[in-house]
Amino acid sequence: MRAARLSGPAWWFVAGYAVSAIGTGLCYPFLAIYLHQLRGRSDTATAGLLLLLAGVAVPVSVLGGRLVDRYAPRAVAIGALLVQAAGWVLLAAGADGPAMLVIGVGTGAFLPAVVPVIAGLSASEAVRARTMSIRYLLLNLGLGVGAGIGGLVLGPAGAPAFRWLCVANGVSCAVYALVLARRVPPVRAVRREERLAPFRPGYTFGLLLAAQLLLVTFGLAQVESGVPLMVRGAMSGSTALVGGLYAVATLVVLVGQLPVARWVERVHKTRALIAMGLLWAGAWLLGWVAGALTGGARTALLVAMIVTFALGECAYSPAFYTLVERIAPAGTLGRSSGAAWAVFQLGNTIGPPIAVFLVGGPAPFWLVLAAAAALAAVLMLVVDRRMHAAAPPELNHLTPAIR
Repeated sequence: MRAARLSGPAWWFVAGYAVSAIGTGLCYPFLAIYLHQLRGRSDTATAGLLLLLAGVAVPVSVLGGRLVDRYAPRAVAIGALLVQAAGWVLLAAGADGPAMLVIGVGTGAFLPAVVPVIAGLSASEAVRARTMSIRYLLLNLGLGVGAGIGGLVLGPAGAPAFRWLCVANGVSCAVYALVLARRVPPVRAVRREERLAPFRPGYTFGLLLAAQLLLVTFGLAQVESGVPLMVRGAMSGSTALVGGLYAVATLVVLVGQLPVARWVERVHKTRALIAMGLLWAGAWLLGWVAGALTGGARTALLVAMIVTFALGECAYSPAFYTLVERIAPAGTLGRSSGAAWAVFQLGNTIGPPIAVFLVGGPAPFWLVLAAAAALAAVLMLVVDRRMHAAAPPELNHLTPAIR
């Protein structure tokens, strides 16, 4: 098989993504600390501001998808990045509420442009999958680097330092916008009659989004919320263990992303997501077994759990968003991508409250997560069967919107 090589503009696109990710890492991990401890916001006010930031991105992603289909995806991405830059400057100036709203709008409008731009810069599906993988790798690397720098700067300096970190994040968004304007060519527009076509994604696409909601809500969001609560609380683990598990997961994603991506390029993307769901189900079962153990055996199983989860996570970006591009009806890739990102944002928004309920409630936390992952795998199996059936009526007209 011929190697999947990124074009020059695609490399500029993912390099700019990495710069923006470093800026994001400077601020996002410390946002709640800044609002609550350094700005003196109450628990309710802090939660409300964070919910505003996350919640506004859901409907704006849908709107952003419409803008991508109506106008050039690159233009939407540039405008959204400049909106984000303005939001971070507002936060640096102390306008917390307006800043959360503006940042959420910018984030929600930017994300639906990612898949169409990558699709337009890629010569084949293998290249699209590879570009998505490199984007995800650089995203995690940038977030880690930014968080490390932010932690060092914020520790001794407090609120004034965080304001400058916000300015730096805004600058990173503006730099990325400049890279897109100067180094990434406009993606070829779809035909006018396709651009104005109604958005009717169909049953198969709905199943894909349902599987995504399960994977994000009971998977990705739980690693950030439910798993630390469970390990620290019910399993009496130390904060060092929680941090160590997170570090192991990040390392596995960084090391494993490209090897897993090469495997994803060779298989049907639906089947890669089926494997991912089954891996995650197995990972959560390891967590369940770890709960019955103590000492070194429990720690070893928790490490095995997070390694298994992270390996499955490596398949998510190259497989899922390639499927979005493949299933999207002609002329609706922006709206299809917007719907997918809206579901992603929704899962990340409702995941933490669900985690609190599961950890404190009677339902077995690990088994609920395993069941959700297994159900997502079943839904992807149905998607796989429908996509590979002989000329299913729903899929007869489906072609990628951008080549």
